[in-house]
Amino acid sequence: MIVAWASLVLLNACGSSRPPSTMHDTSTQFATQTARAVFPIERLRIQAERGNVEAQFALAQAYDHGRDVPKDKAEAVRWYRLAALQGDMFAQNALGDNYWEGTGVQKDDTEAVRWWRLAADKGFSPAQHSLGKILSGGGQGVRPDRLQAYMWLELSAAQGDQEAGRQGGILSKKLTQVEIMNAKQLVDQWKPDRGNSTAKRILQ
Repeated sequence: MIVAWASLVLLNACGSSRPPSTMHDTSTQFATQTARAVFPIERLRIQAERGNVEAQFALAQAYDHGRDVPKDKAEAVRWYRLAALQGDMFAQNALGDNYWEGTGVQKDDTEAVRWWRLAADKGFSPAQHSLGKILSGGGQGVRPDRLQAYMWLELSAAQGDQEAGRQGGILSKKLTQVEIMNAKQLVDQWKPDRGNSTAKRILQ
C-alpha cells in the first residue's frame, strides 16, 4: 500500500562516491554496473541494522516488492516488525496487512487488528479503514464491535477514503438511532495518538 523509497536520501550521509572503472572490457563494465546497483541497497541495510526506522521500512518494502533484492515476504515482515516496534505507523499498517493476508507470516486476524489499531490510533487512514471493516463483521478470534467499526470507518472517510464512507453508510443502516448517536460521539471524542508515527514519507 504504502511505500517509502525516499529513504535513499538518508543514505547520502553514508557517502555516494564510487570509484570509476578504468577497464573497458565487457566483464569489468558489467561488474562495475552490478556493484553500482548493489551499493545503495547495502547502504540501506547498514542504516536499517543501525536502527534507522526509515531505512528499516524501505528495506522491508524492497523485500516485499523485490526491488534490488529477491522478493522475500518473510524478510519483509521481519523489517516491517522492527520499524513497527519503533512506532512507525506505515510499518504497523503493513504488518497488519501481512497478518491479515498470511503473507510472510501465519495468518492471524487478532495480530492484524493489533497492528492496525496502533496505526489507526495515530490517524493513519488505511489502517482505520481496515480496522473498521474487520470490526464490522468480526474475524477469526476477533469479536464484532459495530460502534467501534463505525467510528473507524467515519474517521477514515473524513480523510477522503470514499470506500470507507460507503461501508460506514451500509453499517449505519444496521445500527439503531441510539447506537448511531453513540458512535458519532466516539468520532467526535477521538483524538490521535501523538506518539512516534514517522509520518514524513514520500508515498507512491
